[in-house]
Amino acid sequence: MRKKWTIGIAAGLALTLAACSSGNNNPQQSPAAEKSNTSATAEATTKKVTITTLEGTWSSIPGPDGDGLKRLNEKFNVDYKPQFVPYDQLTSKLPVAMASGDLADVIGMESVDANFVKWAKQGAFLRLNDYIDNYPMLKAIPKSVWDAVTVDGQIYALPHYFPAKYGKKAVIRQDWLDQLGLAMPTNYEELKKVAVAFTKDDPDQNGINDTYGFGLSKQIVYGAAMGAAWDTGWYHKNDQGQYIPGMISESFKEQTQFLADLYKEGALHKDWAVTKNTDVRTDFYAGKYGIWYEQPTGIDQNWFKTMKEQVPGAEIAVIPAFKQADGEQGFTALSGYYTITMLNAKLKDEPDKVDRYLQMQDYFRTFIPVDERNPQNPEYDWQWGGVDVGYKMVNGSVVVEPPPATEKRPTAYMKVVNWAPNDEANEPAKMLADPFAKSFADSTVELLKNTKFYINPVNRISSEVLMSKGSELDMLLQEWQTKMIVGQEQVSDWDKMVDEYMNKGGKEVIDDVNRLLNDGGIAGEWK
Repeated sequence: MRKKWTIGIAAGLALTLAACSSGNNNPQQSPAAEKSNTSATAEATTKKVTITTLEGTWSSIPGPDGDGLKRLNEKFNVDYKPQFVPYDQLTSKLPVAMASGDLADVIGMESVDANFVKWAKQGAFLRLNDYIDNYPMLKAIPKSVWDAVTVDGQIYALPHYFPAKYGKKAVIRQDWLDQLGLAMPTNYEELKKVAVAFTKDDPDQNGINDTYGFGLSKQIVYGAAMGAAWDTGWYHKNDQGQYIPGMISESFKEQTQFLADLYKEGALHKDWAVTKNTDVRTDFYAGKYGIWYEQPTGIDQNWFKTMKEQVPGAEIAVIPAFKQADGEQGFTALSGYYTITMLNAKLKDEPDKVDRYLQMQDYFRTFIPVDERNPQNPEYDWQWGGVDVGYKMVNGSVVVEPPPATEKRPTAYMKVVNWAPNDEANEPAKMLADPFAKSFADSTVELLKNTKFYINPVNRISSEVLMSKGSELDMLLQEWQTKMIVGQEQVSDWDKMVDEYMNKGGKEVIDDVNRLLNDGGIAGEWK
């Protein structure tokens, strides 16, 4: 149910992370960065190599003769020839390139999918296990992320950093709670009471019945998972001790009943099932909904600015995770990566080319603290095309210049995100100018810093059965649950839904996922 919107969020956030990230090899940087980047200079390389790529992107595509590319070639002593294709076109272009045998040296994909697994098993990609320890920033990638790009015990891709903690979280109008004398909800019964009050008790005090307690849009985006136990991840086990997808669990049934109750009370908009999530977002920031979803990174500050202009007293807070029946309390972590890069298996016979490219990866992955991202840092300045050329400084913050300045930046051609030592190191509030947005990001990061996160075990394996059947089965469950929420089906018929899921391929999916988890010694864990 959530894969489509998760990828959308990831795409937007990845662009934000890239825009405020950099490597650094100047004398003022951290020791780890110095170690990583010492080998990543043209002086350390004597043989010029040609490197071709075929990669996807959601951002603007730079021209083939930009100054940024020339600088990249000079620094690393390469003839770098990147080819970028919009991701929605790459899915059709890449299989053609693969079938022709005329494959680039470097291949980029948006995520691990059935094609990735198939091509890895067919020997199309270089095995990377023996290279990782030679590059500090590759060594920094946690095993749980490496597992996601491992097929039959071999690592076939370089995953790119994405903060695991900062996905969408339910947020609430704190000023509405205060206005109605209500406390922050800690369970679904309290949350229902709050949502109904937000709908019926005029929380904005305008004397008009024009508010809704809870924002929900078609495809049940973003649901109402107030912790890992109620989420779509593989947290629960069946009677056979197998992990099962969250969408068929008893806890998800509880969440669905909660939403059905809200619909009966009028706390959900009557047309939610045909409403775009972007429209609900607009209405939330216009003061029509009391509960919606937001994240501390990739924030569009204009929404916060607009809300504060309309309602100066508006305050937004993340709803902390509810305590679960098993005593745990926390959210499901995201996978920890977004987009992957593979090397052509033919490069096994070209060690210089492999080393040069991995040097480049290591260099651009090196984390630089937010406070050091400025023109005084010569490496940062170089990577982003130079101050007042590729970027400018506004009130102490970096503002990336729009096209055609894109082609001035080496980072436009080497689309690699820093690998942060931890999510908190991103300091998203420092990237924001609007005081309301900055305050929200600060408080959210502080809350999540002290929150436990569940590592979803299914993100660490590549089940071809799940990849081939998962989307269709998710749609089946989504259709059932949508009807349950609006009263066309009864939540009490949950077992009928589960039976249909199992009979249409769900059992096969569960068996295959658990086989892979057992073979890999992988289990769900809290961190």
